Amino acid sequence: MADTFDILRKLALQVRNATLAGENSAERIGRTFVGILDLIDGLKNIYLHKNQPDETEFLIKFLAGGEFGEFVDSMIAGKGAGIFPDGRAQVERLEVRGSLSVLDLIINQIQGMESDYSFTEIGKIESVEDLGENTYRLSIEKRTDFDFMKFQENDVCFSIINTLLTGGSEYYTSWMRILATNAQENSITVVLYPDSEVPGGTNYPPLAGYNVTRRGNSTLPEAGGSNERAQSWMISSREGRIMFLSNVYKPILEDYNYSISIGRFPRTKALEKLPISENETGVMAQTVIAEKFYQFDYNGDVIPSKVDRGIWSLETAQSGAPYRFVQHELAKPSGSEYTLLEQHTVYHLGCKWGCLKDKTTDEPKWNSPSWGLLEGDSRYSLQLSLSGGEAFVIGGVDTVMSGRIYFGTTDITDDVMADGATEVEWFRDSGNVPADNLWTPEYVDGNRLAIHIDNGNQHGVGSDFGFVSRSVAFICRVYIPVEGEMQQIEQRFGFDIL
Repeated sequence: MADTFDILRKLALQVRNATLAGENSAERIGRTFVGILDLIDGLKNIYLHKNQPDETEFLIKFLAGGEFGEFVDSMIAGKGAGIFPDGRAQVERLEVRGSLSVLDLIINQIQGMESDYSFTEIGKIESVEDLGENTYRLSIEKRTDFDFMKFQENDVCFSIINTLLTGGSEYYTSWMRILATNAQENSITVVLYPDSEVPGGTNYPPLAGYNVTRRGNSTLPEAGGSNERAQSWMISSREGRIMFLSNVYKPILEDYNYSISIGRFPRTKALEKLPISENETGVMAQTVIAEKFYQFDYNGDVIPSKVDRGIWSLETAQSGAPYRFVQHELAKPSGSEYTLLEQHTVYHLGCKWGCLKDKTTDEPKWNSPSWGLLEGDSRYSLQLSLSGGEAFVIGGVDTVMSGRIYFGTTDITDDVMADGATEVEWFRDSGNVPADNLWTPEYVDGNRLAIHIDNGNQHGVGSDFGFVSRSVAFICRVYIPVEGEMQQIEQRFGFDIL
């Protein structure tokens, strides 16, 4: 504005001077018009035009912001471009030919990735110089003044090239090994691998504008050593897997290179021995260490994990690593459902037992609610024996018949008879039904599994045994309470005189 006032002041002085000089009206008017034209010419050098292109070498401040095109402020229905006084800018599309630096990047919650993503050294090829004999010098673009490429000699590198810029949809891969690096020029000298040494059987030269990244390093380590540059992380949407590759010394991968593979299984020889195709997904790793492992069958049911704890001992049961029976409870309106996840197994008394109560200190045995028999003889049996042998003189029978109860090969007599719910029955079968019905057992010292047998009719073989009756048998039946049910076992012992 100061410059405008100066021009107006000069114009007024010209008119005053013309009047003092005695000029007539026509002369003064002419001089005024000339002054106005000079004023307009002077304003052109001060203000920017609204009706024609213009420029200035000086700083222009838009304190209230600015709008470009037909601007509508909206992230969804907006258009045009606008800059606000608080520094916020809104545009339709932002194209950055160099680098983009931000302190905080807020983007769409869903992100997509095409092709491959490499978690190793990477650089953008700025220019390519063909040195002949499949050798190239690649200049790597510097994103900042202090950005230097980190490639090293013998790195196994590749660059994925597409034809999208020319309207195509094909992808090619250029495989190369670094011969030399030049930190001052930020360049690398590479040699292409022969077609026979790359995946797909055909190699392609590198092109400017595309990224190059390291997959491994061709330097073989000494015996017992390792080459850290021969490993890398890769995410590939083309292959459909996340990989950690190790011991990569050349472009074509071997089975041992896949330290970890998550997603679609790679083509390895191990898959040929399993009912798994390369289209199936899963996890393949050289070593797996996990606290929990769940397995399902083809019906979707959980297969419990059986953990062998060896020989049972009370010391182990009371230790900080007790025997486990791990279940998952799922509450439903109809009630709770339980899924067995882990069961510890032990060996005891010649049998294999499975834990049924988490962290139990009970001993595994036939009637323990904390253990179930998994392997071994689970049959209950009764064995009868005589105290004086099985040879008798006619009229001289005087013996004690005793019974022992077994679970498999384990004698459980004391446990069974200590249970007040156990029932024992004795019968005599001599062929004389009336006499047998009158027969009653004579227990020895209150032991229901031991009876005294003599020649009498009431407690023995009968007074006519050996004279009229040539055979007599005694039957013992035992009813054992097992898990709310009565388990019946029976044994018959006969006396015969030939």
